[in-house]
Amino acid sequence: MRASWPVLLWIPLVSGCIPRGSARDITPNPAGVAHSAPFEGFRRGINLGNALDAPSEGAWGVTLDERHFEMAAAAGLDHVRLPVRFNAHAQASEPFTLDAAFLGRVDWALDRATARGLSVIVDFHHYEELMKDPAAHKERFLGIWAQLAERYANRPPSVVFELLNEPNGNLNAAIVNEISNKAITLIRAKNPTRRIIVDGYFWASADWLDELVLPEDDPNLIPTFHMYQPILFTHQGSPWMDPEYGTTGIVFPGPPAAPLTPVPAAQRVGWVNDWFTRYNTQPASQNPNGPAGVRAEFEKVDRYIQATGRRVYMGEFGCIDNADQPSRATYVRLIRREAELRGIAWAYWDDGGSMKAMDVKTGSWVTYLQDALLR
Repeated sequence: MRASWPVLLWIPLVSGCIPRGSARDITPNPAGVAHSAPFEGFRRGINLGNALDAPSEGAWGVTLDERHFEMAAAAGLDHVRLPVRFNAHAQASEPFTLDAAFLGRVDWALDRATARGLSVIVDFHHYEELMKDPAAHKERFLGIWAQLAERYANRPPSVVFELLNEPNGNLNAAIVNEISNKAITLIRAKNPTRRIIVDGYFWASADWLDELVLPEDDPNLIPTFHMYQPILFTHQGSPWMDPEYGTTGIVFPGPPAAPLTPVPAAQRVGWVNDWFTRYNTQPASQNPNGPAGVRAEFEKVDRYIQATGRRVYMGEFGCIDNADQPSRATYVRLIRREAELRGIAWAYWDDGGSMKAMDVKTGSWVTYLQDALLR
């Protein structure tokens, strides 16, 4: 997840009249799509967010529980993505020793996933200091990965590493390539064939996939992208976003039945105000908030797969519960289908809060999201 993402694209979408008040079933368009090679052991998954990636476990209202793994497996998912804020539990100076008790919690999560027959991604999440000052933190980042590579060297192939979630800020594309390749080299010393997921710059945007420079002779490197476009829809009213994202009541797909007035902060940001003008006034064939905009993002992934031959992974997607239920269901189903059309494995972003699909406290799923993800 991100603090802000100030870029949104629009292109024409498929025409047609969509009834309001119920989930809208939008069929993917198979023309010209690429196909990602299989990611063995990974097809459909869910993030266990806001737990080990919080400043401390429980600080964001989520504590990992056996039920997380039980519910994921029972639903038919084959993997979980485990976001972990390792940097909050490591010494500031060399050798950057990780806290043993915290590592024990990570070990427990890996054990529970394996016991339930789930593959698991160990995702280094929320290293915000590295994004702000890469030079000061890159050796610490590498030192942490050296410890993880040794600790988990004997884990089965169902355990996969993800180097760094959503690089952004001052951690630009060139530095991402530098530190990613250094981390890959040190991991390979202990884990010669373990699969490693690599995020590109700008919050793992599909726009930056082709900027990744990875060893061509390593078939076990898997680029990833995250899919939250159109972000003014998926993050509408999100408290962690900038004020221009504060407009709620955005429906998917547009246009709305009646024009929507964006919040004042949105009107003061050029690209946001322009987006709302188009959303309110343009017909379905041109509206920025609909299937064609989604497909435009996936077409970037198509081009990357065709150019490189690499398999890719969609590590996050979702929509905040400020959006109406039919819009959320329509959007989530469309994203899932577009990924599966291309053979791309995915993990839904479940934060245990505003984007949750799996309610561990009640032991039940958010039914319409479960349907959108799995049916």
